[in-house]
Amino acid sequence: MRFVIQRYSFILLFLLSSSAVFGQWMNAEVNKDVYLRDYADQNGRVIMSMEKGRGVLALPIGDEAYIRIWDYSTGKRGYAYRSFINLQDTLMKADLKELSNAGTLPRGGTTLHIENEHPQNINVEIDQIPYYLQPYQEITLRIKKGKHGLWISRDGAYPFWGNIELADSAEYVFKIGSVDETLTADLSPIITTQDTIRMEYHHVDTVDVTPKVKIDTAKIVENKHPQDLERAKSKVGLRGFVQLNGIFDFNGMSDVDRFIPVEIPVGDMRNTTDRGFYLGARQSRIGFSSRIKAKTGYLNLYVEGDFAGGNTNEMFFRLRQAYADYGYFTVGQTWSTFSDLEATPLTVDREGPNSSVLIRQGMIRFEKKVGESDNEFAVAVETPTIGFSDSVAIDQRQPVPDVISRYKLKTEDGHVQIAGLFRVLSYNNTSNSITHTVGYGVNISGKKNLGSDDNILFYQGIYGKGISRYVRSFRNHNFDAFESPTGEIFIPHTAGGYLSIEHHWSEKIFSNITCGITWLQTAEWQAEDSYQSSYYGSFNSYWFAFDRMQLGLGYIYGVRRNKNNESGYASRLQMYIRYDI
Repeated sequence: MRFVIQRYSFILLFLLSSSAVFGQWMNAEVNKDVYLRDYADQNGRVIMSMEKGRGVLALPIGDEAYIRIWDYSTGKRGYAYRSFINLQDTLMKADLKELSNAGTLPRGGTTLHIENEHPQNINVEIDQIPYYLQPYQEITLRIKKGKHGLWISRDGAYPFWGNIELADSAEYVFKIGSVDETLTADLSPIITTQDTIRMEYHHVDTVDVTPKVKIDTAKIVENKHPQDLERAKSKVGLRGFVQLNGIFDFNGMSDVDRFIPVEIPVGDMRNTTDRGFYLGARQSRIGFSSRIKAKTGYLNLYVEGDFAGGNTNEMFFRLRQAYADYGYFTVGQTWSTFSDLEATPLTVDREGPNSSVLIRQGMIRFEKKVGESDNEFAVAVETPTIGFSDSVAIDQRQPVPDVISRYKLKTEDGHVQIAGLFRVLSYNNTSNSITHTVGYGVNISGKKNLGSDDNILFYQGIYGKGISRYVRSFRNHNFDAFESPTGEIFIPHTAGGYLSIEHHWSEKIFSNITCGITWLQTAEWQAEDSYQSSYYGSFNSYWFAFDRMQLGLGYIYGVRRNKNNESGYASRLQMYIRYDI
């Protein structure tokens, strides 16, 4: 049984008579500035003010001076003075009824599984009891048989209302989804050939009911990088995309996948003439997910890879992520707890800002929302693998894992996160004994709406010692530690940060501009052409032409500066066309 409720066109095409519409919700408009009150009286508490021209829903009953109002843009309900409300069209009422699957053994009720397949939060009310469902969340209710009042709503959309009638001793799946701008509701029974029973010695039929899942899903944290795959659009749990990347290098950068300022040639090696064009689909990605219902929650498994392994011509398939999360725990390889994925701007270049903290590695993480708030706390142990400039006499295997913790404070217009990192770097010293040195790091990041949702600020600042491998631009460059000519180990300090401003021109087009800086401490004995700092700037624009297609265009400019203050620069024009599975 499937019902479709359109956002604008489910209003009846004709007005019903005044006697027929009493008791029916109606589309209405405020004709004068008026207050919405919590009671049908001028002394009722004021809930909000409604300006002239505001669209609302009204429930006229009798000839009372006050009328029941639903403001669907804010979700608030109350009463307003009747003469200030213009009634327009009648809101269609839907009745969902399925009684054919009644069980043969009376259980005094029915089981209803409500699944939110909508990519936004929704509110479901059954008999005026609200249930708040996040995207793709499922809840199970045990309710009485018969008819129940039903409301389904989300911010800025007309509610779906009516009745739902269910049989006794039955089980249903109630799916709420959407097609484009249309809400859909699908009620289907779970049919069984007979009731499951267990015969006791005294010959009384008893029902063996599977225990309900009990988990506070509102406190489970989800992490998503802007370049991650979207949720599966098919029942098999397959995600992915085909992506074509195109670049034109003005200075001959060697890496076709990533723009890395550390690799910019300087001095006599500086390349100002070798320009190049490249097209390839190395970044095409595929992922497999599974969601298994367990006794106290869901076990989610995810494996993801792309074809960006090896050099430009090899295109080896490589593992990006492979993890399982159950309740508040994540085990496997995924984005480090030291990262802040929400504060990462989307860039056409896969590398992103040179100072961003983005690394995927093995971990065991505990993460949950704090108390009744949306604030998030996490603590994890992660792989301690480090990179040295000379690995001949130094063992890269470490005896102590990296310990990372973070706290994210949610605000009305964004969030602020602070993350801390503690690690122990172990190495063989000149006397061939193990020496331990402490490393540490602090990362402050966030995201903030600048006056409206159309203008967004992303920011991050990082500082620490022996944490270079966590900085995107330094990845795979072995800057965590250096061995001196006398055999001693030098562990440098690292600092960096970025700012990015994003502007949405329309629902499907937006742009951002990003600038960043990184700095690495150098020792007196290091060569004069050793890396010391880099600068990064990019401008990116995106067009989401339709649901499964994206087009991105970006320009990147970078500078590398050495210890002797010599510098080199490079720039690149880049685009991609992406089609999601």
